[in-house]
Amino acid sequence: MQEEQSEFRHWDQLPPDVLGLIFTNLSLQELLTVIPPVCKSWSKAVTGPYCWQDIDLNEWSCRCQPHQLDRMLRMLVTRSSGSLRNLHVSGLLNDSIFSFITENAGSLQVLRLPHGKISDSIVEQTAQRLSTVTFLDLSYCRKIGAQAIEAIGKHCKLLVTLCRNMHFLDSAGKDEPEDEANAIAATMPRLKHLELGCHNISTECVLNIISSCPQLEHLDINSCLSVNRDRKFFKEKYPKLKIVGPHEEKMFKEFGNLEFTFIDHDFLYDDDFFQSMMDDVMEELAR
Repeated sequence: MQEEQSEFRHWDQLPPDVLGLIFTNLSLQELLTVIPPVCKSWSKAVTGPYCWQDIDLNEWSCRCQPHQLDRMLRMLVTRSSGSLRNLHVSGLLNDSIFSFITENAGSLQVLRLPHGKISDSIVEQTAQRLSTVTFLDLSYCRKIGAQAIEAIGKHCKLLVTLCRNMHFLDSAGKDEPEDEANAIAATMPRLKHLELGCHNISTECVLNIISSCPQLEHLDINSCLSVNRDRKFFKEKYPKLKIVGPHEEKMFKEFGNLEFTFIDHDFLYDDDFFQSMMDDVMEELAR
């Protein structure tokens, strides 16, 4: 009986899509500075779209300097070549970078942009490009309101999860706090998961959302202080709906942990290890 021979393919001979799948387990620093010099096939894999269908810059974006974030984000989104499916980044600086993201959002399904400085006008102009998005997180984006939410509802018909949590002080300062909730009720009937933590909305507003979104399974109204606080009221009326809140624990937790809300960038920039990593990454980008 002839002995069967198995063939083993060298790492540098693996197809780029296979290499890309393997490389997604590596850190951002390793992908950008360690992998490219190894060999041509590895360099090709990380400069192509295979490693960048899912981009998570959340932790990185909280520690880098503003110009570095913009540059990194544009480079990685460009590398995705239209195949971007999942993007998570905090603190977008302006409307320009949001518009750039939407221009490359043809395959985007999950978009998380907490703490972004984007405006109603840019969301209204570009919401039609986000038609494939099913999960959207615009929590703590203080410059947008009901106009942006309405535009998203009209154009993002596949949306099933919306996170729109706010900090207590931000919500309290809004002139028309219930407009966003009413826009959700009017334009997002397919929602299954909705987070509205710390919004200054009434019980009637919440009931309007629940009746307008019949597929809703999870509703977070934590720290919505004007909403009926009798949990039994909601349990009896909507037994199949999981409701988080309303109560005040989240508000007090936020006031007790403001360092997580207002990031001390000067302190973070003093981290020698992080700065060393950033220098390596930005040097690679300059080549």
